[in-house]
Amino acid sequence: MRQPSVTVLVTLRNSAATIKQCIDSLLKINYKNYRIMVVDAFSDDGSYEILKKYDKKIDLYQVKGWAPTAYNWALKKIHTDYTALVDADCTVPANWLSELMKGFSDGIVEVAGKVVTPKATTTLQEVIGLDLEDRYGHLGENIQKVPTMNVAFKTASEKRIGFNEKLRVGYDADFSYNLTKHGKIKYVPTAMMHHYHRATWKALLRQQYITASMMPRLYWKHTTKVTGDSITKPTMIAQPFLAYGFLLSLILSLAVPIFSCVAECLFVILIALYFYDTGRLIKRITHIPYFLAFYIVRTVGWCLGLPVGILRLIEARA
Repeated sequence: MRQPSVTVLVTLRNSAATIKQCIDSLLKINYKNYRIMVVDAFSDDGSYEILKKYDKKIDLYQVKGWAPTAYNWALKKIHTDYTALVDADCTVPANWLSELMKGFSDGIVEVAGKVVTPKATTTLQEVIGLDLEDRYGHLGENIQKVPTMNVAFKTASEKRIGFNEKLRVGYDADFSYNLTKHGKIKYVPTAMMHHYHRATWKALLRQQYITASMMPRLYWKHTTKVTGDSITKPTMIAQPFLAYGFLLSLILSLAVPIFSCVAECLFVILIALYFYDTGRLIKRITHIPYFLAFYIVRTVGWCLGLPVGILRLIEARA
C-alpha cells in the first residue's frame, strides 16, 4: 500500500533563535513520503540566511504577510495528500509524523498532537508550559479546535476552507471550527512535539494582547464557542470579565459606597481562581509567584486587547 504523501509546512518571521533546531528535527523524521516546505515572511534577524544553508533539503520561499496569508499562498503549491503544520519554535521527535498520520480514518479530517515544554527552559516558559499541558490534558479523542503548531489534515479540505487572512491570530481556531463542519478532529497524544514558549514577560503580554484583540471578530463569527471550547477553559474567559467588573465597581464606589463591597467580592473571586489553578499545577514552591504573575499578565493582556478588538469589529461592520 502506498504511503500517503505529506508536506510539512513551516511559516515564520524572525525565528533565528529556534528555526535551526526546528528544521534539524524535521529532517530526522522516520516517515518516508514527506517534504519540508518553509515560507519566510522576509525575516530581518538572520532566519532566512540560516534557512538558505539547507539548500535542496527544504523548499524555501518568501511571502509578505502574517501566517494565514502564507498558509493560503502555500496551499496553491501543495499537491500532497496531506499537509502538516509545525511552528518555527517547535521541535519534533523522529516518530512525530508517523504517529500523527495514524490518527486518520473515515470521518477524520484533521489530527492534532500533544504539545510539551522542553526541559532546558526558563521558569516562565516552564510555567506557561504547565498551564498549556494541563489544558491539553483534559482533551478527549474528538476535539473542537487546535493551534496550528502540531496538526495534519487532508490537503483537499484545507484548500476548500482556507485560512482567514483578516485574523492575525485566532485563524487556527476559525479554521478548526470551519473544518468540523466537514468531519471530526482527532487528538493523538502520542504525536508529541516540543514548543518553546514566550521567554519574557513583555513578549507574553504582547502575545496575550494581540490574541485578545482578535477574539471579538472570531467569536462574532462563531458565537456558540464564546463560552469555551476543548482548549479554552471557562475560567480563562471569566478572568478578564471579573477584572473588568472589579475596576468598574471600584470606580462606581467613589459615588456609591456599596459598590466597594462588590469590588471586594469580585477581587476575591479573581484571586481565588488564580490560586486554585496555581495550587493544581505547581511542581515546586518557587513556581507560585511565577504562576500568579503569569495569570495577572494574561488577564491584563486580555483586558487591554478586548476593547481594541471590539472597536475594530464595530468599525469593520459600520
